[in-house]
Amino acid sequence: MPDPTPVLEQDVRIVGGGPADDLSVRYLRLRGSDRQIGRELALVARREHGGAAGPAAAAEPDLERVRRRWFRMNHPVIAMRSEGVADAFGLDPDDDRWETSAIGTHPLGGGCTAVWHAPSMSNDGHSRLGRNFDFPMLTMNGMMGLPDEPGALPLTARPYVLELHPTGGLASLSVTFLDLLGAMDGVNEAGLSVALLADNESPTPEPSMRSQVGLSEQQVVRYLLETCRTVDEARDALRWAKQYYQFIPCHFLVGDRTGRAFVWEHSRGHNIEHVVEMTGNVLACTNHLLHRWADGRTLPTGGDALTYDRYRTVLGRTAQDGPVGADGIRGHLDAVRARHPMPVVRTIWQSIYDATEPSVEVVVHVRDEGPGTVLSEPVRIALDGTGPAAGTAAARATEPALSPVSAGRKRASTP
Repeated sequence: MPDPTPVLEQDVRIVGGGPADDLSVRYLRLRGSDRQIGRELALVARREHGGAAGPAAAAEPDLERVRRRWFRMNHPVIAMRSEGVADAFGLDPDDDRWETSAIGTHPLGGGCTAVWHAPSMSNDGHSRLGRNFDFPMLTMNGMMGLPDEPGALPLTARPYVLELHPTGGLASLSVTFLDLLGAMDGVNEAGLSVALLADNESPTPEPSMRSQVGLSEQQVVRYLLETCRTVDEARDALRWAKQYYQFIPCHFLVGDRTGRAFVWEHSRGHNIEHVVEMTGNVLACTNHLLHRWADGRTLPTGGDALTYDRYRTVLGRTAQDGPVGADGIRGHLDAVRARHPMPVVRTIWQSIYDATEPSVEVVVHVRDEGPGTVLSEPVRIALDGTGPAAGTAAARATEPALSPVSAGRKRASTP
């Protein structure tokens, strides 16, 4: 009998930056079964990162056996994609000596600023999620304070915009780096939109630095995009799923097509779960825990309190401008962009997701030049399989050096 598995369709191209720039952003569209998608993502990761992409040897085969069982019971999409990863590397999918649920180089989280606009705050009645992803332009050795190896690229040098159309599942657009089975932010065909941001307020973080049973930071985003259509479903899914962090505690902004949104976060001891509901028509999130600061007027000022400054600035710009579209949200996020001459940290990408007509507009850091930072032109991708809009990958004009909010950072840290 003929194989009922559909033929894999794919499209890959560079949509921002290039070999001579600080980063080069790839767009990758895949349409096929989850196992096919997992296999192709693994092959792409191997071409990009070589042996460092995985699969990793399981530190504890007994733990890996339980992880596989948990995924099959609670997140079958990643279970099937893990089988595809095993196919790509010639492994038995049931061999507990190997981890195949992640394909990348390092388990990292990230931040930095996100804002959700309900339809009443949009000039066209659309719900939107905007986010700046800020991260140090360092290699892994540089992150750990070690000398760089020859030819090593910054961890952020090869982001991907993924457009996935799994057979029988929810199609999605997302932006990620390092782990191509995960995501940092994204939107699915139902309009559910998600972004992760670092939690910089939890004292004495205790990262696992290796896989555990359940969902790690980027896997949480992918889990919601693959399984949920509404904020109600997402809230239930988060309460149901076991979660941990490999690198840094994170919280998550989640919104849907209707305009509703919430932020999911844990207490500073990571033992109590909090759902911070949107009470108006805008919800902002940076790197502090919203449940600790119910009254935004009491947020600290001065010193290293840039997470609070960014939060106040974005909400202030929103209140001042009223209803805006994607360009307006981009302007609000530009006001808190990390750029030259700030040391080390840059806004690696800025993504504006339309939840009403699922699509994304992405602007990426290209390079520092003269007194400012060169950015790409916005690349718009609709979740319809047509790929990036033509002629949108050129560089924008050099931006001025620093916004007042960005000035004065005393140290490079994970934003």
